[in-house]
Amino acid sequence: MLFFMACSIGALAQETEMEQDLFETMREGDKAAIVAVHQGAEDAQSRLSIDRFNTRLRKAYPNYTFYEAWTSRRLIQKMSVNGVSYVPTPDELFNQLHKEGYTHVLIQSSNIVNSADMQFLRHTVEATQPRFKHMRLGEPLLTDEQDYAEAAQATAEAFGSEKEANVLMCSSDVGPENAQFAMLDYALKDHDSRDWYVGTTGGYPSLESLIRQLKHQKVKKVHIIPFIFTANAQATNEMVHEWAQHLQKAGYKVTSEVRCLADVDAIMGIFERHIRHAEKFRRLTAKEQKLIR
Repeated sequence: MLFFMACSIGALAQETEMEQDLFETMREGDKAAIVAVHQGAEDAQSRLSIDRFNTRLRKAYPNYTFYEAWTSRRLIQKMSVNGVSYVPTPDELFNQLHKEGYTHVLIQSSNIVNSADMQFLRHTVEATQPRFKHMRLGEPLLTDEQDYAEAAQATAEAFGSEKEANVLMCSSDVGPENAQFAMLDYALKDHDSRDWYVGTTGGYPSLESLIRQLKHQKVKKVHIIPFIFTANAQATNEMVHEWAQHLQKAGYKVTSEVRCLADVDAIMGIFERHIRHAEKFRRLTAKEQKLIR
């Protein structure tokens, strides 16, 4: 049975997935693993954020072995030097799972958007997939329209200030993910959160474009909210401080938020929905999609 992903504006549906329960394909002797993939942790605070994510997946799949991998070799090395147990990269972990006889692997990352980090993980999974009977990867937080709507509502409810304009500070470089943050900005305004704005630390919308929007709306007070999964205390505080200085020089009164997305249960719910979808549906390859059109 094909699962149809329909465009909201009424375009023809495209077959991109096939309904196939990952665990129902298991046979005697098969072994399944649940894998959480993160960029990594730089301090105890960001480690707590990761632990919340991992705990959510453990509770969702209590009958299967849980593993964790990090994509940043720099963070792996840094934490290892500080005496923290070594965390493997995804390719190292997948090699280990293959050697240990695992046949089914279900993966969810804590990526916010389809960034270069997420695309590298996709490539790693695709390259490793032939070594397993089934290997599935859940989508990042912001993937379809439902994700944006739920994330916008959850963020507004968890972090919003009624006295100031709320500014989401997103981590991004110049690249395709810029469009995803622009869509987040639109989604916030589309769901009656008109006092919300989105800016990125290295891409678009930039801090400069954000300030132009604030001036156009005649905003006087600004509340900065890091739209980041793991709130590394030092790095996040430095970036918030830098933004606050720029905004203050531009004439705004500034407050800031210290929490991160991992603190919001509804955000964790979106990640869980994505891994459960990956459990139930197998994404068709480009060749398979072409053959059935």
